[in-house]
Amino acid sequence: MRRFSILLRNIVVVLALILIGVMIGFAMGGQGERGGDGLTSAPAATAAAGPTSTRAAAPTPTERPESEETGSRAASSTPAEVTDSESAPAEGAWGVVVRVADGDTLTVEFDDGEEETIRLLDVDTPETVHPSRPEECFGAQASDFTKTLMGQRVRIEEKGRDRYGRLLAYVWTSADEGERLWNVRLLEEGLAVYNDYGNPGKYADISRAAAEKALLAGVGLWSACEIEARPTLVPTQMVGAGCPQGCVSQPDPSCSIKGNVNARSSTKIYHVEGESSSYGRVNMKAGEGDLWFCTTDEAEANGFRAPRG
Repeated sequence: MRRFSILLRNIVVVLALILIGVMIGFAMGGQGERGGDGLTSAPAATAAAGPTSTRAAAPTPTERPESEETGSRAASSTPAEVTDSESAPAEGAWGVVVRVADGDTLTVEFDDGEEETIRLLDVDTPETVHPSRPEECFGAQASDFTKTLMGQRVRIEEKGRDRYGRLLAYVWTSADEGERLWNVRLLEEGLAVYNDYGNPGKYADISRAAAEKALLAGVGLWSACEIEARPTLVPTQMVGAGCPQGCVSQPDPSCSIKGNVNARSSTKIYHVEGESSSYGRVNMKAGEGDLWFCTTDEAEANGFRAPRG
């Protein structure tokens, strides 16, 4: 009897051990399945995050991230600095051109439903709708050119407002080769003169260069109109070739004649180094029309005179 009790007890122990082993096996199997789910879900999450982050970093004309819908208008009033001034930055609010007043003034309906009148920076197109001036030479051509933007999506890079409450802005358009700055395109086509009104924008250098190229090529209004105020130029001539229309910055040490505009009296006086007693005191200010010249003939041809006395 005692032997039978010992045998029964051993059988119970063995069965208990087998049961414990089975339970441990199920537990380990369950953990393995849950671990597999975690490993397979991670790549799926990563793949899903890829397109989302790409759209947020570089919005396309047809799609903007949710954060831009609510905050881009305020942020674009003070656009971020751009390291490469010839490439379009990511800042700016998207909208559709709904009206065009003339070559440099248009109305955009932004994606938030608000409409704003835009005055293009760095350009001045001939008048077509001025209340007290007749239509100016090449005004219709400039207006028709900007009217090609009607219905197009554009990106507006703002820089404050003018005294009429219009947004002062750069307007970026989409093209096969990428985004293009419409302000510069007007200058390239000879449909506007460069004018920063004493407050150059961040793309002023590109705009001035485009204006000079159009002037020297004689395209657009430069081929048919009498222009009272020539665009402020940048030196693109070869060294020693001179600057017949004047230069914003000194192109060559030998071209050292300072053409100074007195904003108060509107007089234009040139100063030759070693001859003018005021030469050292004259500070060149490109935004006020001051220009460098290589010869006195160049200076006089642009309306500057020698100092008196």
